[in-house]
Order: sequence, then structure tokens, then C-alpha cells
Amino acid sequence: MNLIKNFLGLFIAVTFLASCGSETAKETVEPKVEEKVEKKVEEFDVRAIGNTMAEMKYDLENITVKEGVKIKINLINEGIDQAMLHNILFVNFGKRKDVAAAAVTAGNDKAFVPDHPELIAASALAKPGETVTFEFDAPKKGNYEYFCSYPGHSQIMRGYLFVK
Repeated sequence: MNLIKNFLGLFIAVTFLASCGSETAKETVEPKVEEKVEKKVEEFDVRAIGNTMAEMKYDLENITVKEGVKIKINLINEGIDQAMLHNILFVNFGKRKDVAAAAVTAGNDKAFVPDHPELIAASALAKPGETVTFEFDAPKKGNYEYFCSYPGHSQIMRGYLFVK
């Protein structure tokens, strides 16, 4: 009887050891699923109004958003005179004049949008009666400016972007 117990004990020990160490352990790794968090979109209609140099302006002088949102701008050109082409450029505060001067140099081929380090975002040119839409991520907290870079418009057609 002792022989059977010894044999049975040896059999169980060998089986246990064989199952523990004979194969490499396989680790199950769950693939990481990145969650895409959609940014909140703040949408603004900005109307370019007026048909003369004296009348033209944006109807919205200030835009306020929270940091981290996506800003959607609908630039609505309400002008009817063919000379009333407008766009909207967002720049770092205090840099409007520098970017406006560079915009004139960029010319019509670049829709008066220069390659400039102070430029944050820019729309296409809106012809009279046309609406152009574009989106960009809000910059960090601070104060910014926006303006029309079509030659001669930047002094009159301008406003401020406040990021809180």
C-alpha cells in the first residue's frame, strides 16, 4: 500500500511540475483604445457689413471663448459692391499692424494671408454675398486680435478675441 501511495504522490508531483514549468506563460495584453475626445465647438457668425470704406466693419467686435475649444467662424460678407472682398485673420495681441503689412506683400495670389509667425488662423476671401467658414483650436488663455487683411481694411475692420 505504501508503494501505491508513493507512486501516486510521485505521479501528482511530476504532473504538477510539468504543467508549471514546461511552457512559457502567455500574457494577455489588451490593446489600448485611445478615447477621442471631441472638443467643444464655439460657433460665431461674423458679418462684414457696409459698402464703402467709411461704412465697412465687422458686426461682432469681441469674441470670448474658453481655452481648449474649437472655434468655428462663419464669415458672412453682406456687401454688394464687387470691391468689398473680406477675410478674417486671428493674430497675437499687438501684432495686427505687422501681419497686415505682410498681408499686402503676400498679395492676391495668397488671398492676402501671409506666412507669419504671429498668425493664428485665417479664412479665405469672401466675395460680396458669400459666406466662408473655417475652424481652428483656441489658443492659450490671453487676448488676441482679428482683422480683415484686404488692403486698406485692417484699420477699420477689426476686433478682439478673448480666451479665458
